[in-house]
Amino acid sequence: AIKCVVTDLRKEFVTDYIFEALKCNAIYEGRYLLGTSVARPCIAKEMVRIAAEEGAGFIAHGATGKGNDQ
Repeated sequence: AIKCVVTDLRKEFVTDYIFEALKCNAIYEGRYLLGTSVARPCIAKEMVRIAAEEGAGFIAHGATGKGNDQ
């Protein structure tokens, strides 16, 4: 890597994602609270922002759909 960008997304994550997930009782398979997977859209949004800022033509990540517990 040539550059690493670290962004503090805690406030946005809590207000825009966690609060919304709690309001709609976001669970899967009838019993598991969404944890890791609810962070994916927040991370992706920031990746796209940084990619555009850096002039990148592509982005990628290795995260699974539900999280790392599959």
